[in-house]
Amino acid sequence: MKICHFIASSLFGGAEKVVLDLCNELSREHEVHLITFDIRENLYNLSPKVKCHTLNEFKRYNLFEIKKLLQLIHTIQPDIINTHSAKASRIVYTIKSFLPCAFVGTKHNARKGKIFNRLSNVIAVSRRVKESIKHTNVKIIHNGIKLEKIDTPKENTIFTIVAIGRLDKIKGFDILIKECAKLNFEFHLQIIGEGKERDNLEKLIDALDVQNKVSLLGFRADTPQVIAEANVVVISSLSEGFSMIIVESLMYAKILISRKVGISEEVLNTRLLIDDFKIADKIADVYNHEKKYKEIFQENTKAMKDHFLLENIALEYKNYYEEVLKK
Repeated sequence: MKICHFIASSLFGGAEKVVLDLCNELSREHEVHLITFDIRENLYNLSPKVKCHTLNEFKRYNLFEIKKLLQLIHTIQPDIINTHSAKASRIVYTIKSFLPCAFVGTKHNARKGKIFNRLSNVIAVSRRVKESIKHTNVKIIHNGIKLEKIDTPKENTIFTIVAIGRLDKIKGFDILIKECAKLNFEFHLQIIGEGKERDNLEKLIDALDVQNKVSLLGFRADTPQVIAEANVVVISSLSEGFSMIIVESLMYAKILISRKVGISEEVLNTRLLIDDFKIADKIADVYNHEKKYKEIFQENTKAMKDHFLLENIALEYKNYYEEVLKK
């Protein structure tokens, strides 16, 4: 099968990494092309088997640029084109009548993307995302990861809480810090990630006088190792389309607790879910009953790990493509 993926982002975040990983995995058995905007510097992990086509300074309402994209697709002659997120899906929707192939759109976010209400074939990365689409011809396919080797986790002398994500309001890290400041036992909160909210979070840490208890670690290449060594991983986000941190935690963590965002309600035992923003209450309960929570989480993860392996998710995509092509 000849597969073309298209993501129209000039940034590089969670959705872009998912597309990169999916292209790499599908390229093991299929001819895979990736159309991107000018993000080549972020594509160092792209397999040499994937043929990358970069559209520099693309303007979606420029007829000349749209014609160039259509010509590129005709040159590639894929069996199927899979757009990712709203921008790429809107662009390809405008030329769908002239495509030489089938067209599928993947929606990565529940908060936006009305264009997916108009597409005939849609993949949603979670049940919550599916519920944001106003028709029933939607296939849920989760995101997957490749397992990394990690060292034997070290035991912490202080109860360690880990949270991961870009430093953005939507991740709720300000709320998490305020909630942790209420805890009446010794702890260390480590937040991995970088972003525009760093200054505000640093000021909040100073204002709450928790400089010795809260650390902003920035980007880390050893995130799975940090997850494995934490007493508990916490997801405090206001909203998530999917949340790869949930999947990483299912693979590596001792305990994960999460607000009811992304795929948390699909995959986690209800005891691991946080009601509203009562984060401090849930962390304290984990601290006081850590052994019990480990047992609950380990039992929870048994049936989940294989499902979220990248090779199994890529197989789900391939099977869905074949269904679409049969139509």
